[in-house]
Amino acid sequence: MKKTFRARVGVAIATLSLISTAAVTAAGASATLNGDLTFSSSDAAASINPAMGGSSFDEPFFNAAIPEFMSAAAKVSGSNAPSSMSLYSPVGSSSGKKGAIAGTYAVGASDVPMGTVVNGTNLDSSLLTNADPAHTLNSYVQVPVVLGGVGMMYNLPSLTKKFGKYPVVLSSAVLAGVYDGAITKWNNPAICKLNPKIVNVKRNKKHKVIRSTCALPNLPVVPVYRADGSGTTFIFMDYLNQTQGASFKNLTTSAEVFPSTTFNQGEVPNSALGGQKNAGVAGDIEQTVGAIGYVEYSYILLQHTLPAALIVNAKGQRVALSQSSVAADAAAFSATPPGETAAGVVSNFSIVNGKNSGDYPIAGYSWAIVRQDWNGLGTVGGATASLNSEKLVAKFLDWTVQSGANGGQNVAKEQGYVPLPSYVVAVAQQQIGSMKYNAQPLGLS
Repeated sequence: MKKTFRARVGVAIATLSLISTAAVTAAGASATLNGDLTFSSSDAAASINPAMGGSSFDEPFFNAAIPEFMSAAAKVSGSNAPSSMSLYSPVGSSSGKKGAIAGTYAVGASDVPMGTVVNGTNLDSSLLTNADPAHTLNSYVQVPVVLGGVGMMYNLPSLTKKFGKYPVVLSSAVLAGVYDGAITKWNNPAICKLNPKIVNVKRNKKHKVIRSTCALPNLPVVPVYRADGSGTTFIFMDYLNQTQGASFKNLTTSAEVFPSTTFNQGEVPNSALGGQKNAGVAGDIEQTVGAIGYVEYSYILLQHTLPAALIVNAKGQRVALSQSSVAADAAAFSATPPGETAAGVVSNFSIVNGKNSGDYPIAGYSWAIVRQDWNGLGTVGGATASLNSEKLVAKFLDWTVQSGANGGQNVAKEQGYVPLPSYVVAVAQQQIGSMKYNAQPLGLS
């Protein structure tokens, strides 16, 4: 596998009360798929090109995984393998959901599962309103495909030059203050208190320290947020809501603003900058001294040169964003794996603010959203809605969640994500295994 593709490119979840004995969980998973890459001439896979798009959180993964999938399949199936799959379009989580519903995308990706209800609010209440009676949330399969962390990327060149070995430390209280406009300067006492090693020291002639002062610069803090509908925004606001709750307010009404996939429902400090997609936020931060913003880890690790802050976790530890610290956070939720209610709503998907030692607290999964049965749909993502095209998409998704030597989770790891925990892989395989054509199983193995 290659690592060079980047150049191209707790929440009060009301739905928990909806869980019934019919809910699908890892324990109830019946499908055990194996990433089969066998295609015969009758599958016509070489001529099928299903469009995919959605969350920019997923872009580094999908746009490395798609050509890798075709290459791996060609080694197994030769000219019968898929060979014309287009690259993924990073249009944002909200557009990914809309594309999956409209049939624009065969796979629409979002960091927030479709139909999520939080604090009594359905984030997608309008998406299915005008659909036919049979077109409901249960018409879709939602598959966890990647696990990643959200880093707080910042631009303080003078500080980085002098104190490069001491990344800035931030807490949820400070981040809430930055994003609701209460903290406006980098040398704010609350930030200085978290960074005792970033100090200017004055000594006397005997080299005894006579004064130390905070060395964080007297610069305006410029918070950068996602201006588009974003699952990355949801993960970040989920974290602020769980840790700060009512302390994180709408700027003009002092009303609780969570949940939303549009940051603060449009209420931001006057100094804030809005960026389109993860790449746009990262670009705004790089171009603005004093800026800070929330960005998926791979955009920091593989493409950009600015640092990410350490975040104080639930145990009071200063934790750096890394694959191991995100994995630790996910492991803290193994006893409550994601599942699907009888109504088709995904539950237990939030994994922010894990309570174990070493957890990086701003992390989440992203989900592939696919129509469960393609029979009679005409076209899906530009491809004829046939059994063959649905099987190709199902096989691709199955391969993406595999962690074997040639599985898609190795691509995820190379792109800065964390391989899916086994308990989440079980959920993903069950979901993929539930895909049907004309109400009949696809026959995946």
